Amino acid sequence: MKINYLFNVIVFSCCAFLTVQIQAQPAYQEIGLTDKTAFTGNTANWKIAGDIWYNPFRSKLKEEAGAGVLVTVSSANSQAPLFTKMEHGNMLLEFDFMLAPHASVTVYLQGRYGIRLTDSWTNKNSIEQACGAILNENFKSVAGEIRRALNIPPRSNVARAPGLWQHLRVVFQAPQFDANGNKKSNARLLQVALNGVLIHEDIMLPDIASNAPFKSESKTGPIAFSTDNRMAFKDIRYAFFGDSEREKTLMPVPVPINGKIPLVVTPVNKTIMQRCFLGENDQKMTVCAVIGEPGQIHYGINLEQGSIIRLWKGDFIDATTMWESRGAVQLARPLGSVISLPSEPLFAQLANDQAPWPELMQQEYKFKGYFLDKQGRPVFNYAFNGLQISDHTVPSDNDRVLTRTLQFDNNAAGDNLWIRLAAGDKIEELEDGLYTINNKSYYLRLDAKKQRGAILRNINGREELLIPASALSAQGLTWSYIW
Repeated sequence: MKINYLFNVIVFSCCAFLTVQIQAQPAYQEIGLTDKTAFTGNTANWKIAGDIWYNPFRSKLKEEAGAGVLVTVSSANSQAPLFTKMEHGNMLLEFDFMLAPHASVTVYLQGRYGIRLTDSWTNKNSIEQACGAILNENFKSVAGEIRRALNIPPRSNVARAPGLWQHLRVVFQAPQFDANGNKKSNARLLQVALNGVLIHEDIMLPDIASNAPFKSESKTGPIAFSTDNRMAFKDIRYAFFGDSEREKTLMPVPVPINGKIPLVVTPVNKTIMQRCFLGENDQKMTVCAVIGEPGQIHYGINLEQGSIIRLWKGDFIDATTMWESRGAVQLARPLGSVISLPSEPLFAQLANDQAPWPELMQQEYKFKGYFLDKQGRPVFNYAFNGLQISDHTVPSDNDRVLTRTLQFDNNAAGDNLWIRLAAGDKIEELEDGLYTINNKSYYLRLDAKKQRGAILRNINGREELLIPASALSAQGLTWSYIW
C-alpha cells in the first residue's frame, strides 16, 4: 500500500520546532521555596508544598506536605499577583510549572511584559491561545486613531497535559533609558522556549501588557505571577547578564547540514510510517520506525525490542540526514517536544517477579514485519517462544492520547512471560489504573477493571510497571500514553 506524504522545505534559521542544546551560560541563582520569604504581594493566595498533582481529566487535586513547590490556593481574590523581592534587568529565567485542567497564569517580566501559560492540552483552541503566547495587548490613540497590538502566539503548541511538569526558558533584554529617563530602546524577548522547543525569537516589546501590575516602564522590576486558576511552580532560577554575555544565554541557532536546507516530513491527511535509524546516547538503533499523524501526535518504535522509545507532538521529523550524502547517517530527527522512553525489550521471560529486566530482547523473539490497517496505520507482528503477538497503536481522545493494544493468539509462553509497560526514576499510581512516569514526565493509563495484575516494583533503584501475560484477558492488553 502506498503512503502519501509531503516534504516541506524550510530554511533552518526559520525552523521553529527544533529541540537544541544550550551552550555555557552565566551562573544561576535560585529563588528559595522552603517558605514564601522570597515574595511580596498577595502571598495569602499561595503556599509551599512538597509535591502536587492535578488530574488531567477532572478537577481533582493531590498534595503532599513539605517544601520546594509553590502552589496557588483557591480564593475569591485569586487573580491578585505575587511578586519576587528580586528585581531584574537583563535576565535568563528558567522554571518548571504545572497546570490544572483549564488553568492559566501570566508571568510578567519586570511586572510589565507578560507570557501567558495556559492549558492548551485540555482546551484545544487555536494557536493564538496556545501555551506560551506573549501578551502584547495595548490600546493607544495614534493620530486620532485607536491602535491595538495583538497577542503574539507561539510558533507551535507544545503544551503537555495538566498535572505534568513543563519547563519554560526565557531570555529577556530590559529596556534602556538615557540620563533623563527617556527610553532609548524597547524591551525584547530574545528567546522563549517551552518544553525544550523554541517558540519565540527576538520579539520587540514596545508596550506594557494592558493588564500588567505596573503601568510605566523602568530599568528593573520584579517577576510577577498572576493566576486565575490552580497551578504550581518549582525550580525557579535566574541569571543576570550584561551585553557582553548576551550570546552565552541564547540557544544556538541550527545551521544547514552541509549547506543543505532541511527536509521536514509532514503528515497532511494520512498517517506516515517511515523506517529509519534513531539515535540515543551516541548510539544508533537501526531497526526502527517513526509514525506520524495528521493530528500531530507521533511516536518512534525500536522494532528489535518491540519498545516505543519516542513520544512527541507538533511537527513530525527532519529527514535531512536520510537523504544527504546518500543517506549515510540515516537518522530521523523527531521535531517538537520529545519524551524519550527506555529502549529495553517490551516483553521478557522472567524466573519470578523480582528478576531483573533484560537489556536486550531474548533469543526467542523475532520481528515478523507489519501490515497497514484500513486507516493506513501499521500493525507490527512479533513471535516470541511460539507466541504470536500483534502490536497496534492509534491516536484517541481527539488526538491527545496514543492508545496501544497487544493481542496474543494464545498464552503458550506460560506464566513466566511479562510485559513491561514503563520504567523510570519514579512511578506513582495516582488512582486506579492511572500512573505518572519518571517524575511526572507523562501518564500511562490502564483499564483498572480489565487489566488487573499489574505490579509496581523497584529493581536496583529503578522503578518498573509490569504485568504478567497470565493476567491478561482474551482481548489482550491495552494501555494509553498521555502527555
